[in-house]
Amino acid sequence: MKRFCSIAIVLLLLSSWPAIVSAAPALPPGALPGELVLKLRPGAALGPDGRALGPHASLLNALLRSSGAGGARELGAGSHTYRLRVGLGADIGQLAAALAAQPDVAYAEPNHLRTAMRTPDDPVITQQWALRDIHAYEAWDITTGGAVTIALLDTGVSPSHPDLAGKLLPGYDFFNNDSDPSDDEGHGTYTAGVAAANTNNGIGIAGICWGCRILPVKVLGSRGQGDDATIAQGIRWAVDQGARIISMSLGGPEDTQVMRDAVQYAHDRNVLIIAASGNGQAEGNLPNYPAAYPSVLAVSATNSNDGVTGFSTTGSFVDIAAPGVGLWSTIWSRSEGDSYGVENGTSASCPHVAGAAALALTLRPDLSADQLAEILEAAADDQGAPGKDPEYGYGRLNLLRTVQLAADPNILSRARIQGVVAGAAPGQVTVSLSNGQQIQPDATGAYRFENLPAGAYTVTVSGPSLASTAQQAWVSGTPLSVATLNFSVGPDAAQFFAPVPAPADGAAYFAATGHTLRGTFLAYWQKHGGLPIFGYPTSEEFAERGEDGRDYTVQYFERHRLELHPENPPPYHVLLSRLGDTILRQSGRSWFDFPKGTAGPGCLFFAATGHSLCEPFLSYWRANGLELDGRRGKTYAESLALFGAALSEPQVETLSDGQPHIVQWFERARFESHGDQGVLLGLLANELATARGWRR
Repeated sequence: MKRFCSIAIVLLLLSSWPAIVSAAPALPPGALPGELVLKLRPGAALGPDGRALGPHASLLNALLRSSGAGGARELGAGSHTYRLRVGLGADIGQLAAALAAQPDVAYAEPNHLRTAMRTPDDPVITQQWALRDIHAYEAWDITTGGAVTIALLDTGVSPSHPDLAGKLLPGYDFFNNDSDPSDDEGHGTYTAGVAAANTNNGIGIAGICWGCRILPVKVLGSRGQGDDATIAQGIRWAVDQGARIISMSLGGPEDTQVMRDAVQYAHDRNVLIIAASGNGQAEGNLPNYPAAYPSVLAVSATNSNDGVTGFSTTGSFVDIAAPGVGLWSTIWSRSEGDSYGVENGTSASCPHVAGAAALALTLRPDLSADQLAEILEAAADDQGAPGKDPEYGYGRLNLLRTVQLAADPNILSRARIQGVVAGAAPGQVTVSLSNGQQIQPDATGAYRFENLPAGAYTVTVSGPSLASTAQQAWVSGTPLSVATLNFSVGPDAAQFFAPVPAPADGAAYFAATGHTLRGTFLAYWQKHGGLPIFGYPTSEEFAERGEDGRDYTVQYFERHRLELHPENPPPYHVLLSRLGDTILRQSGRSWFDFPKGTAGPGCLFFAATGHSLCEPFLSYWRANGLELDGRRGKTYAESLALFGAALSEPQVETLSDGQPHIVQWFERARFESHGDQGVLLGLLANELATARGWRR
């Protein structure tokens, strides 16, 4: 009987596979025909001929044969991720879905195309105006850079250009799969010159980092285009060669797992990726990847008047801006060979920041990738709205200030970014810090404080105009509805988790934890579940940097972390953190590696994550949720807004009580089965605060 069942299953699967191959398959936007990116689980592998090896190889090979698979190449040793070539008639979307359902497959997705971020234009007279704008000449009095390696993922670099002589390390061409990363388009030679052209040599142009070395990694072809598999392989290889900085003047609108994995590979090994924000403002202004990933430093483009250009892609993911219009650099073309020319685009902005990062590393090679990014952000000249904004990020690159901060031996114990208090009229208010420092307004009327030693602070804004007009105050761009704010610099956020006495202002006070709850957070807590959903508050409100690099007013509870977003309409003015995902990553686990589930009767299936939700957890999920429509009962959207999608199947784990429990992970929660007590929510925010040393 078992043998009969197995045969029936195989026949059923085989009967559905021929539909994957068609004469005119529909391609997902930006996907390459005839290619997929495939990550296998440990114990499985693909050979160069595309044949699978592993515990379920027979089923996987049957599917691969039906798709016309003809070859595979691993994207870095040990990555378990492959570029898989299939028949040109394969329906890539259907095939990816079918492969992802196989037990040996972690994920399968189309191989998307990415392009160079350049906007060609006619030559202009102004030459290298950007060096004055970013204070490069003064910075070079401090350092001109040492032998720091900048990996340049681009169209290659011309090895014969005189202004790059002696600058190039042995690279690799992943686009053509050979050891000659020569430029056949010109874009890579241009970006290499901006970052590190020979300087003070009597010819050509000046690069940002005179002493740096360029590691050319060719991932784009002669048309300035490349695919995710090639680019991901280039990132991994550059990291393995010892590069500390990767410059990527390329991108595309698709967020793919293979690109995420490669970016994470770099970040985990202390390599800073700097990427162009994109040139798509007029084409929908969509986020550009890899720039939009949290660990990547995203660079927008400015003109000679310090305005963000009309082509530059903007958004909350932008971290810093740099010159990107009318900039001279080294170029190569088929008709003229090696020469000099002018380009526009965030492609030009990105290598400015890469060169600046290399100058900082010259002075401080002990800086981590995150610390290096924070110094670049802290040193930037704030432009546009006070604090971080979607156009400039933290501001326009300031090369002098960057090397000054890097040279400061105490920089690692100081503030990561400057604070800004705005919306208070100069002369009518007083702005002071709890350390006794009184802040004076600058020429724009903003009150700024920066480079604070590590510690806990309160900023106080006092004056009749604030009280009478109910103006708002900002710290690091975070609007406040009150005149005071607690915030932390460095590791001392633990002070906001210490119990406080009962207040006299009527705020809700929870003696069980010794913390208050007031204003927007109190109203949100009461409306959307109270104690059973969020638990008691375990901290006071304070400012904390979010995953997008911005500072937000937050408050921790036993089960959740609330984050204030007053720029959004209710109920999205308060957002819940993805604590389920965060806790898993903190413990060294990835939900992408969990065994996938299947849709079954009486269960809810999340196609986006590949997991099912069944009883007893299903009833709990459906019974709770944010209140979005004002009606009784919870909708799918309301439950999803509170908990998120399932990240695992039910599994047995030993929890903090030392006992094994059946649990299921979600984006923002962990469901736990506690026998007679029913389903309880895990105390994820407590676990996070404890792991960070803030809560004891």
